[in-house]
Amino acid sequence: MESLGSYLKGFLFFSGSVLQWPGKDPKQFLYFHGYILIVYFIAFIAGLAQSNLDGLIYTAGAIAPIMFAISKGLPLDCLDYKAAIVREEKSRT
Repeated sequence: MESLGSYLKGFLFFSGSVLQWPGKDPKQFLYFHGYILIVYFIAFIAGLAQSNLDGLIYTAGAIAPIMFAISKGLPLDCLDYKAAIVREEKSRT
């Protein structure tokens, strides 16, 4: 079993990566937030139409990017912070 420090180190690494993301790739950052706004807008319109599809829209909106990333070759170790650190070090050189 890993220690709490190991989990904290991974959390801090991914938090730092998220905070650096807008500066490193602003185009991708804007696409992501545009996508979220579109999903909320569609769900809002569905709510105005008095349909019960808003839950389905939120679920599909959350799952679609994950499925898209998997279809484009998301690495299996994408949440392993040690492997992410190695990939980041390789990309810096």
